[in-house]
Amino acid sequence: MTLKSVTKNASNLLERVFKIKRTGNSIDLSNSFYVANKEISPVSFEAEIYKITFRTEQNGEVKTYDLFLPFNELICEHEIAFLEDYLGILLSGDGSQFEILEFQSDFSIQFDQENSYFIASDEVNNGLLLFRK
Repeated sequence: MTLKSVTKNASNLLERVFKIKRTGNSIDLSNSFYVANKEISPVSFEAEIYKITFRTEQNGEVKTYDLFLPFNELICEHEIAFLEDYLGILLSGDGSQFEILEFQSDFSIQFDQENSYFIASDEVNNGLLLFRK
């Protein structure tokens, strides 16, 4: 297992480890965990609220939107409708697993990098996922 670190604060004893699995347009975070005082704690991650940033370029204009996702709650309908109207991205699911159902143009998703590590994979580079139309 290879960990890639991002912005770190040496005084923090609690750090997130995102294990992001992408299968097609489905994103699975269910195996993510916390490391607290060098001990792995998946239970702590279940209480997590993390930020993801959607970024797209439409007609030469860059648009971004930050979405805060509780790990164990459904993505609210207001957020789903806004993403579809503003960025042309339709998704469904919750903070632990969600799926991109439709999108109008290429876009990226950047997972929260503050006090975070990302387990390296072919689909994810330091918490960044790319979607091509």
